[in-house]
Amino acid sequence: MNEGLGEERVTAHWAVLGKHPGQTMGYEVLRSSLPGDRAGTYLWKASATGAPGGRDPEGELPWRVFLGRTDTDPEPVCACVETTWDGSTDGTGAPSYTWRLTLLDWAEADRAALTWSGIDRALLSEPPPLPDDAVPMTVAVPRTPPSELAGLVDRLGFEWAAGVAALLLDERQVAITPGPGEVLPGVSDRVRVLDAVCSLLPYGYRAWLSAATWTGQAQHDLRLFFAPAARTGQIAAVLGGGPPDEPRDEAARTYLHRLRRLRAKTGDTTEIVEYLLTVAEPATAPRPGAALRVLREADLLDAVVEEIRSGTGEVEDVGRVLDRYPAASLDDRRLAMLTFFLVRSAGQGNRVAGTLLAAHWTERTTSLLAREARAAGTPAESFDRAKRYLGTIHDAVEAHRGGSFDELFNALVGAPEPTREWTGALIYMAEAEWKRSTYDADRLLVRESAVGKTWLKYLLTHEDRSLQPLRRLVRRAREDMSVDATPGWLRFAAALLGDSPASATSTDATDFAESVKGGWRATLEIARLQRRPEVLGLMWSGLWRAARADRGLGEAVERLVPVEEPQTSGGVAADADLFCTAVRAGARPGMPRLERLTEEGELRDYASALAGRIKSDGELRRLAVEALLEGELGRSAWRQVIVQLSREVPDEFLRELLDELYGRLTGRGRPLNDLDVPDWLMEELEKAGRYELGWRGQVRAFRKAVHDRAPEGELAQIILQSRGPTGLPAPLLDAIAVWTLEEGPQKLEQVTLRMDSRVKGWPGLELYAAFARGDRYAAVCDLVVRHIEARQDRDGWILAEARRRPQASGEASGAGTERRGVFSRILRRGASG
Repeated sequence: MNEGLGEERVTAHWAVLGKHPGQTMGYEVLRSSLPGDRAGTYLWKASATGAPGGRDPEGELPWRVFLGRTDTDPEPVCACVETTWDGSTDGTGAPSYTWRLTLLDWAEADRAALTWSGIDRALLSEPPPLPDDAVPMTVAVPRTPPSELAGLVDRLGFEWAAGVAALLLDERQVAITPGPGEVLPGVSDRVRVLDAVCSLLPYGYRAWLSAATWTGQAQHDLRLFFAPAARTGQIAAVLGGGPPDEPRDEAARTYLHRLRRLRAKTGDTTEIVEYLLTVAEPATAPRPGAALRVLREADLLDAVVEEIRSGTGEVEDVGRVLDRYPAASLDDRRLAMLTFFLVRSAGQGNRVAGTLLAAHWTERTTSLLAREARAAGTPAESFDRAKRYLGTIHDAVEAHRGGSFDELFNALVGAPEPTREWTGALIYMAEAEWKRSTYDADRLLVRESAVGKTWLKYLLTHEDRSLQPLRRLVRRAREDMSVDATPGWLRFAAALLGDSPASATSTDATDFAESVKGGWRATLEIARLQRRPEVLGLMWSGLWRAARADRGLGEAVERLVPVEEPQTSGGVAADADLFCTAVRAGARPGMPRLERLTEEGELRDYASALAGRIKSDGELRRLAVEALLEGELGRSAWRQVIVQLSREVPDEFLRELLDELYGRLTGRGRPLNDLDVPDWLMEELEKAGRYELGWRGQVRAFRKAVHDRAPEGELAQIILQSRGPTGLPAPLLDAIAVWTLEEGPQKLEQVTLRMDSRVKGWPGLELYAAFARGDRYAAVCDLVVRHIEARQDRDGWILAEARRRPQASGEASGAGTERRGVFSRILRRGASG
């Protein structure tokens, strides 16, 4: 507002109430630019304050009454009635007073915020002459500077003036009275006192206020006036005294308290008066609540902050505050209060709050939110707050101001000392939940191992994980860092996603998988989905250690390197075979992937990988030996692998292999069919001196010959070579008995005939005799006897025919008959016990 002493030219209506000279009857409107009845409304209301009296020294003329709307003329106006006496008398000799009305339509007064002081100066102290005709007059009214009114308020005492103004809102009649022995100021100064009090109310309240420089003893309904004393129902405000009683109405009392607080905060009454002079909306009643809202606007910033603190804030009010006070002009405390309120409101679905945040977003907004999130109590509380802020910005602000999410996100994760406990989690969540990532966040994951490992933990934990972020980080590391500077877990991630495994180490694989409990299973699953079984070699050492607590890892390896699918390499097959057999995983024992290898290079790689695993691990070496002995030892693949292992692990492997082989052949441990053991391995066993061939070797030779369908002569030769001083070894007899029961007595007869033909003394009969001792071979004896008895008729006929031949032939036939007779007697004796 312009505080210069400029003038405002306004159109003013006027009227005069009085008596014509010599008139004895009552007063009447003598002249007027207004209709008589309307003019009379204001004139008669002013005259109701009473008539001057000689015994009323303070009630000196002129009296001035200021009026707003009346009950009969509700249109808001700014009216003034001055009572004067020029010394004339009426027809009865009594004083004839004059009341002069000056009335401005509210629009005229409002346009220049004209005050009672300005009107007093222009129209009352030196009243202009009235026009000859009944037309409005144009006058120049000076503006009253707010500083002038504020200065008078301060001289009167701010507490006193504010107390009087608040009582007016309480619809009380306030009489300004002199203190004991004090004299009231002159009329124009009284006008300024009235004006100063009303300047602590919104300007528009003058549209219903009424005031007077003196009222005498008459009954009236004016609101603020000078009087010798307060009458019943009125409140006295002693000029120059202490503040009057506080209002009864809660809103009016709150208005007073806020006036005081505003003055105490600013220390400047002028600012308060200047603001209230701008609130020109005419009031039709005291409406203390409306006045309180107006005053709230004067202190809108702190009022809104206080309301937010008390839980009654409104989003629209925050918008008005930010429009009036740009964010850059606010201190951190107030800006933080407004910002967090808008964030909370936007998070609860208030769209206006989100729009306001976007419209008033600054770097300070970002830093305030980030600092507040990090300042929460525990890391979990800090993370929840950061997540809530980001979610709100993403959902409610980003659409109106692109980039706000990234700014806050980078501020949260990129602080000089980020909360490592949740920074990685926040980065993961931002992409998993909102599909948002930033270059700064990616660089932090790549360069800060602790943050990256936390992020990785969440990646491995979520079953519905996307590997696209991991691919991006691998690419980022490749662009920004050397291989040596790249974190180990990220080097392994590169191998897991397609890079050469040679760029990573087993330590890198462990660093990756052990970032979270259960990480090995998740890593194996990723490798399976990416079809990267070759990374099993990098994982093997850590995986084997983890398998001691999690035997189910073998199933994951089975899925990564299925037996049914072609192997990518012999080394991968060896790692999978050894791991699965070590943890007893898989439906097939032994080394099933080895069975599928045929190429020499694959077998060589298989053996080399196996050798590397078992060289320094006795348990794995033992398990590998057991698994190899479950396979097809006679195949060339097994021989190549075992021979290469014997060379690469020269002492321990072959010794343990032969020990295990010996134990199985001799009944210790899981039995092994000696026919499955190739000759070269048996020779190795014999060289080691751990296997007595003796009769065991003869038994194996017989069984092997039977297995190979060797001719009867070869079987006969094996049996003959096994004869000792006490006859045939019992295990060999057992083997021959089993063979006889399977093949029949005819086969046995052919073998024994060949035995007899090769050695004198009928060794074949000795074999039958051995079966006939005791009951062990009763089943064999019965089988042979039935075979002989079934042939008796045929043999008898052959014998008879042979006897009719010449003597020489008879002698030969007799020898055969004698042999069968002996044989029959031996078996019958054995069968009968």
